[in-house]
Amino acid sequence: MASTNGPAATVDDIRKDLQSLKDDVTRLAEQVSTAISASGDATLNGMKGRLNSVGEAVHDAGERGRDAVTDFAESIGSTVEETVRSRPLTTVAVALGLGVLVGALLRR
Repeated sequence: MASTNGPAATVDDIRKDLQSLKDDVTRLAEQVSTAISASGDATLNGMKGRLNSVGEAVHDAGERGRDAVTDFAESIGSTVEETVRSRPLTTVAVALGLGVLVGALLRR
């Protein structure tokens, strides 16, 4: 690109080449920025989707756990109620024994 017309023309050619290079670098930076932004948006959207899926799975697991605990508590309650109705004296004796045990432990 250097011209044979002398040093002034050579300096002009270098300035033009540098300006062209500067413009190319500016365009490249804009393109890279746009590509990174688009890629970042896609990645962010993907992460949001995954987090939503995980949140839903945790929520569902929590509901299943709550239901299992509720069912277990109802089952235990029914069993205790049946035992009290079928063996009232045994139940009173167990309650009395537990009371004595707790009292002895608290006395120390």
